[in-house]
Amino acid sequence: MKHNSMHKRLPLIICIVIAGLAVVGIMRRSEGRRSGIAEEFTPPGGDTLAVAIEMSPLTYNLRNDTIEGFDYLLLRDIAREHGIPVVFHPFSQLEDAFLGLYEHRYNLLVASVPSTSTLKKYFPLTDAVYLDKQVLVQLADSAGGRGPILSQEQLRGDTVWIAEGSPFRTRLNNMAKELGDTITIFSDPEHSSEHLAIMTATGDVKHAVVNEAVARRIAAMYPRLDIATPISFNQFQVWAVAPGDTALRDSLNKWLGSFKHTEAYRRLANRYL
Repeated sequence: MKHNSMHKRLPLIICIVIAGLAVVGIMRRSEGRRSGIAEEFTPPGGDTLAVAIEMSPLTYNLRNDTIEGFDYLLLRDIAREHGIPVVFHPFSQLEDAFLGLYEHRYNLLVASVPSTSTLKKYFPLTDAVYLDKQVLVQLADSAGGRGPILSQEQLRGDTVWIAEGSPFRTRLNNMAKELGDTITIFSDPEHSSEHLAIMTATGDVKHAVVNEAVARRIAAMYPRLDIATPISFNQFQVWAVAPGDTALRDSLNKWLGSFKHTEAYRRLANRYL
């Protein structure tokens, strides 16, 4: 497949969301010898893992000169445990990051990405990193003082904002079909879903759709936000690996499974999820 063809198909690929997955079994943490990534996977250009990571309050963010974020800290701790050199490349445009992954400029893409059968055709996907769902972000006193939208049915004929390349478009299109009406979707090419949620809090955007874990963190900073209306069922969030790099995917699955049994993982989950 040529790169330009892949680029045209990326919006469709990453817009198909998960609909029912089996719960991933978690392996017991191995107490055996520690293995370096070079024993199982050699990324292009040496033993350094190039990671494209989404800039968001949940995944990767800078606070008081300190890098934070659930996915960042999780991958950092796993890399340290197994002696893996990692270089993080923060991004805000998901579509561009997927193209870089496809072109092997990155070994791994870390973001709020749901596992889908279509994504699996193009990228090896890890087991579930955590569970999440999409919610509608709106002002609690929206709709001219009549209160927030309380159900999906109330979105008939309305408009919602999502980030360009967001995997939420397909869910919203399916919802419109289920409702027998139109939901206008505005894809913002300049702002991430987190920025759109903040713009909703400031009144610049009417409604935005983001992951619940991110919405909760933003709502803590903007009390006027209402995030109680679900848009999807719970979905498994995963990391994506460059095409053909199944050895890295398999290693990550093993290390993730082991790390989920640790107190360090429980602290991260309690803090961010």
